[in-house]
Amino acid sequence: MASITTWTRLEPRARTGDLRPSLEGQVHDPAWMLARQWQLGEFLGDDAGTPVWVRLRGHADRITRYRPGTTGTAVPYDGSTPLEALAEAEPAGPRSTATDLRAGAEAGQHLLRLLRSSPVPAAAVADAVALLLDDHPLTLTGEEGTTDAATARCLTVLRGRVPDGNAVAHTLHANPPTPAEPGWGLPAEAFPVLRHWLAWYDERHLAGAPDRDAWDPRRLEHRFSVGLSGSAGQTTLTAPAYQGGALDWTDFTATGDTGLNAPPEREMLLATTFPAPVRFPGMPARRYWEFEDARVALGGVEAAPSDLARMLVAEFATVYGNDWYLVPLEVPVGSLTTLTSVVVGDTFSSELGGPTLLPPPGAGTGDAHWSVHRLSTEDGTRRAGLFVPPVTVGTLESEPVEEVLLARDEGANQAWAVELRVPTPHGGTLDRTRAAPEPRPAPAAPGGTAVYRLTTDVPDHWFPLLPAEPRPGAYVLRLAHLDGPEGAPLRPLGRLLALGLPHAYDLFAEEVPREGVTLTRSHQYARTADGRTLLWTTRRARPGRGETSSGLRFDHLEE
Repeated sequence: MASITTWTRLEPRARTGDLRPSLEGQVHDPAWMLARQWQLGEFLGDDAGTPVWVRLRGHADRITRYRPGTTGTAVPYDGSTPLEALAEAEPAGPRSTATDLRAGAEAGQHLLRLLRSSPVPAAAVADAVALLLDDHPLTLTGEEGTTDAATARCLTVLRGRVPDGNAVAHTLHANPPTPAEPGWGLPAEAFPVLRHWLAWYDERHLAGAPDRDAWDPRRLEHRFSVGLSGSAGQTTLTAPAYQGGALDWTDFTATGDTGLNAPPEREMLLATTFPAPVRFPGMPARRYWEFEDARVALGGVEAAPSDLARMLVAEFATVYGNDWYLVPLEVPVGSLTTLTSVVVGDTFSSELGGPTLLPPPGAGTGDAHWSVHRLSTEDGTRRAGLFVPPVTVGTLESEPVEEVLLARDEGANQAWAVELRVPTPHGGTLDRTRAAPEPRPAPAAPGGTAVYRLTTDVPDHWFPLLPAEPRPGAYVLRLAHLDGPEGAPLRPLGRLLALGLPHAYDLFAEEVPREGVTLTRSHQYARTADGRTLLWTTRRARPGRGETSSGLRFDHLEE
């Protein structure tokens, strides 16, 4: 049976053929929009002028003194070595540890190579080499038992053939060679050779003097200060708790210490430049009909009432983002820069009587007191100036050559210092968890009777940290030791736990939280601004692995 189907279709039809009205974004109530602009203060005219040029005047005071620790001796600083390398570098000694065997052999071999290729007579070189081998033999100075099989083979090959370069360098530093008496019976022709070798040794591995160690073993952090002389007199910038890694101006605090006696070194700054509007990723589009990045939704930013930082970022992006301008100014590295005047010329300068002299940053009250990059002080105020510390752009870090775990043991009600890995004298690394001896078997109980044990055995690389009270109300963790099978005390094989020996090694109790601390020693390699290479050994404290259990038990019976 046939049927007829009908329907009604709605189709849009423009009243005119002109598309311009739909692209104009017409407003049907301009009075309401004008009222809202007046209500929000957009007619005040504070930011009506556009800056055209900016003239900056100021001065940069370079840091000229460096002091490690809190009571170290301040030394001159020329800015050629990055500050983190000076602060992190371990001090050197005649034989700091037995782990310097390989480095000492390489340095001694290079010294012999330079002497034998120099114009010094062969007979004099032979006599000097014999004296060097006798005065500075390549041998170990560590505890018995630190010589593993690989180290013994290395000593067998090298002993009596090369001197200890580390010991030779320490001797030359203590008694510098002179043209009249280079040392070891060498003639005057050998003085340039020794001086060249000593410079090569100092640049090969950066190391501080024994009295210039910035590492605080009681706090597990670096502490150092730099000094400069500015318009306000002596200024000391202190890094009270530098953890290692990336050093920046935020690590420093301006203190009232004037004991560094830094000589003045100032550079005057004058620059006239063109300001540029600040742009950042996700910034709202400046044009009304410009498509914005769909990956950024400023309207979807969620912030709790106490989340002030997120609200400030959203308000800056939506309200004040187009009111900021960037004025570049190159400042010298390793200096504290202070601006003395900022003059701005804008598009209204001719009508308003000329350029505008801006007040110094932070000189006003309220919002005008706000500024960035200001150093904090001991009294809670902020110091004006931009500090650009001389640091490295990036470093290459080796695998840890030594690792120690500081952890709490709730079962034993104490803390432990566990040597996980230590360096070996021939340049390798010993994993003490794998090299630990098997636990000593408990004595058998005769006739199936129970045996009373005062305490159970703990691995040899576990060292107790016992609470102590050096003064009333001050609690520290003091490194103790356990006795070995023969009754001799067990000593740490590495350097991290041996810093306090033979004196007491005290660590503030709050430095070992429940998650523990992992101490490491590793090598850092970097380049300076002039292309020189730097190699130093640093110590760092990182979060641990949580609580541990040593299995230590007291006063129990074993079947």
